[in-house]
Amino acid sequence: MKKAKGKRREAVLASLFYFPLFLLALASCLAFFGLLLLAVLTVLLTLVLAFFFRIFLGDDSPWKARSRAEDCATLLLLGALFLGSYLILSL
Repeated sequence: MKKAKGKRREAVLASLFYFPLFLLALASCLAFFGLLLLAVLTVLLTLVLAFFFRIFLGDDSPWKARSRAEDCATLLLLGALFLGSYLILSL
């Protein structure tokens, strides 16, 4: 009986040790995939905005439209990132 109790105590202590490591690994994976998603969204938003500037605003040069689209996409995604951070921190 005493041996079983000691094994249970070891299991509890091991789980207390490994649980923060699990949370750290989970947070790092979520951060990696979040940054990957942010990069993909930046590229897609840049392409959509470049198409919009080229067609609807009549930018003659595709480089000018692309440059303007990159600036707008960066500002929009940074604004969304700061707004999301503010909303999460305000909870």
